[in-house]
Amino acid sequence: MKKKYYLGIGVILLVVIILTYGLVFQATGGTIKDGSGTISLNDDPEKVTIYFFWGDGCSHCAAQKPYLVEWQQKYPEIEVKMFEVWKSPDNLVIFKQVAQAYNIEARGVPTTFIGGRSWVGFSSSMASEMEEYIKYCIENSCKNPGDRLIK
Repeated sequence: MKKKYYLGIGVILLVVIILTYGLVFQATGGTIKDGSGTISLNDDPEKVTIYFFWGDGCSHCAAQKPYLVEWQQKYPEIEVKMFEVWKSPDNLVIFKQVAQAYNIEARGVPTTFIGGRSWVGFSSSMASEMEEYIKYCIENSCKNPGDRLIK
């Protein structure tokens, strides 16, 4: 009888842990470095924060990711927050809120927000533009995307 009781408690705890981890994992927007961290609308004022909205299976999104990794290694003054929007309803809500704050429509991925600018789609010429703007923001302390959402 006690074995069944403890087994039942163990199964319940395991289910709770798995569900909790799933909800926390869905609601987190990580950095490229380690994929951990929580969505924080209070971006580090000492860093240039890049908001990258992407979709799992999106080829243009996949093409942009190596650039983000490279920039994060090259410029320690930046922080990249990634939000997968096709499978995460929470991240889709954030995408729509950020897009609205930038007066654009949340219509496609990848969409990238840096300082006061946004890019929809990706190409190597856009990557060059983004990198130049990152340098500008490092030198000139651009406002971070999350700052637009805090009232």
